[in-house]
Amino acid sequence: MRPKDIIADMKTTYGIQIMYSKAYQALHYALSLTYRTHEETFQLLPSFGYVLEQQNPGTITDLQCADDGKFLYLFMSLGASVRGFRRCMHPVIAVDGTHLKGRFGGTMFVATAEDGNEQVYPIAFGYGDSENNLSCEWFLDCLKGALGHIDDLVIISDRHASVEAGISKVFPYATHTICCWHFAENVKKRFHRKDVSSLMDKAARAYTEFKHNRYMGELRNMHKNAFDYVESVGPHKWSRVHCPQRRFRVMTTNVAECINSCLKFTRQLPMLTLTEFIRNMLQRWFHDRHRAAQSMHHQLTVASHLVMLQQVEKCGYMSVNPVDWNIFSVKWSGKQ
Repeated sequence: MRPKDIIADMKTTYGIQIMYSKAYQALHYALSLTYRTHEETFQLLPSFGYVLEQQNPGTITDLQCADDGKFLYLFMSLGASVRGFRRCMHPVIAVDGTHLKGRFGGTMFVATAEDGNEQVYPIAFGYGDSENNLSCEWFLDCLKGALGHIDDLVIISDRHASVEAGISKVFPYATHTICCWHFAENVKKRFHRKDVSSLMDKAARAYTEFKHNRYMGELRNMHKNAFDYVESVGPHKWSRVHCPQRRFRVMTTNVAECINSCLKFTRQLPMLTLTEFIRNMLQRWFHDRHRAAQSMHHQLTVASHLVMLQQVEKCGYMSVNPVDWNIFSVKWSGKQ
């Protein structure tokens, strides 16, 4: 429910036109009757974090307040999320922030990974006043404390200056890369050419240096200024093939933005209510995925099995000739 929905309902049901401010106040009054007020839930955050840690082994929460007792930051990472990431996930994390729509505003930070079935795997959540240097660094520091040291870690984000600064300071051993979708959109807006951004995106996602160089050559011939710009950012930041560590199939922050989309209509709730909604959502996800995994009858995940079937189908159109014991010459549609 949004203020504009209330305005529309009042108009169609009662024939009354009300101002946005009146609808906004009515919405938050209704929320306070249902979920308590924002002020009341802030007071319950310490006890909520304590109970959450006691009832969920390995869970980490952290609450930061100013000297006058006012709320500053909150961090939450469920023990199940941390254990699953360390044991089973590729060391690639997407970090993103989104605006909260409650009475006091603020920013929600999300750190997510992608599981073997190409599903969103939430790791940690945090709240701060805005996406500034202090709040970003605090969230990332809490994330590091929850996960510990991760070898070959790759962190993907947009090009927000505060996030970049925080990653370089808190995770100096990690490889920081940027979301190739956001970067391609930036290129499209900067040069007003969709074909230019499309070539850049293909170069970013290429698995081999040969294909990457081919797309970059086409980009240079099409638009020299755009080529110079993407080169100046550094291919190691946005290109799969030039990344110092393996990005696997995770080239964007979509896994983090999917979380934001799931919480689209709950970001206006009081912080405690929103946090409990997230905890319940993760509990449901983990339970459903566990049951789905138990019902599988093959070793590959569903997503990986589909990828394999697609590749097997393509192989039927290929001509394969051995060159050595471990080297083969493959031709597809006349191309080698």
